[in-house]
Amino acid sequence: MNDRQIKAFLEAARLLNFTKAAEKLYVPQSQVSRAIAALEKELGTVLFERENSRSITLSPAGEKYFSLFSRFETELVRTRESLREETHELRLGYNIGWNISGFLPEVVTRCRQIYDDFSVRIECLSFDNLMQKLQSGQLDTVISLEDYMKATSDVEYEVVTDVNRTIVYSERLFGVLVDSPEEMKGVTMFVAEDSRLREIISSIGFNLRPFNFIPDIEVVPNIETMFANVQNGRGVILADDWVDISGGPDIHSVSIDARSNIAIAWHEGEPPREVKLFADELRKYFADDMLPAVEK
Repeated sequence: MNDRQIKAFLEAARLLNFTKAAEKLYVPQSQVSRAIAALEKELGTVLFERENSRSITLSPAGEKYFSLFSRFETELVRTRESLREETHELRLGYNIGWNISGFLPEVVTRCRQIYDDFSVRIECLSFDNLMQKLQSGQLDTVISLEDYMKATSDVEYEVVTDVNRTIVYSERLFGVLVDSPEEMKGVTMFVAEDSRLREIISSIGFNLRPFNFIPDIEVVPNIETMFANVQNGRGVILADDWVDISGGPDIHSVSIDARSNIAIAWHEGEPPREVKLFADELRKYFADDMLPAVEK
């Protein structure tokens, strides 16, 4: 047995629903089912009495193993936390598609001047998943758009900088380089499925109205699909300067003279020492970056 099988079993046992357990673990429902089936085979017993994936109950053996594995999980978390107290590791999340290598290594270097064993473990996720993992304690801190933090409970955040918004396109779509959004009339703009979809579409309209460009919106499953459609010349996306548009020489961007606030967030309450240090150095980095060259 392994940690993933035990996690799948515990979540399914708590929720009594394989589909909801999969959503909580950010994995396909089939993966949860397979993990539990493998665990049952190894233990030689049935853990759930199933009508279907949405209607399950713990078997008598399942109740005993739930108690055992719950104690194991608690002790494992306690042990890991005690070990983390002896080190200075930061679990950092930021948006899929962003390239923040322009400042992250420098900020980490500054943190290591305080704690020489300071390290960062990185996860790149969608906006919604970032905030969910922060709320659940699976991440220590998140760098993302302020708009998502405003709508998230149990977190605190601070705006550290802002970034320019752009339209990303492929030269294959137009056959030439584009100088203004006004030249993009009639094209499709791809938007990823999101809990804030209405607000996002409304913001797109507001930002592009001055250019007399109201795109046809097509909603796609995720950010990767957005990029794929741009790379293949099917339309455009609205992004920001931190988005990695290195999809080849045909990929370009056009500014729309709008900016988005970037913030760092942590779980509500006093931040852990690693989060506080990282947030302080991140704030100083962007404050220094905004100084005129003669003052640096």
